[in-house]
Amino acid sequence: MSDWRRIDIDAFDPDCRLTANDLIPPYERQVTLQELQPKMEQLRTLSSGGDTRGAVQLITQDPPYSADDTTKNQYFQVVLETLSQVRQADIINIVKELNTEQQIVLVKYLYKGMSLPEGQKQGGILLAWFEKLTQSSGVTPIVHYLSDRRTV
Repeated sequence: MSDWRRIDIDAFDPDCRLTANDLIPPYERQVTLQELQPKMEQLRTLSSGGDTRGAVQLITQDPPYSADDTTKNQYFQVVLETLSQVRQADIINIVKELNTEQQIVLVKYLYKGMSLPEGQKQGGILLAWFEKLTQSSGVTPIVHYLSDRRTV
């Protein structure tokens, strides 16, 4: 017992029976790719039509938290296309119009983009978004992102 710091004290607690699945937040229902297709088409239409402000508003409203990983990745491709079509000068104005929840969702997409090879190719654009977001709202969305278990 010389290395008492490595003892798993939860193993001795009879009331502690949490599993990894117990820590996953409950979702209403599974979102499918077919349900996201209209939103993805609307995003493409808005961004190609020049309404990038409306497209970013749509991206940050009702993210597909309960979708499977394949669906989330396909949806993220459309999000990345939309974010990369926004002019650098417009980013700060768009970010200022987002509420706190929308900013948190945007941070989640930015971090996801920086972690994927597709997003790393667009790293400069994602970092520009990240810079403008932190200038506008500080570190609050980042702290919420770090403490939230829901992923985009």
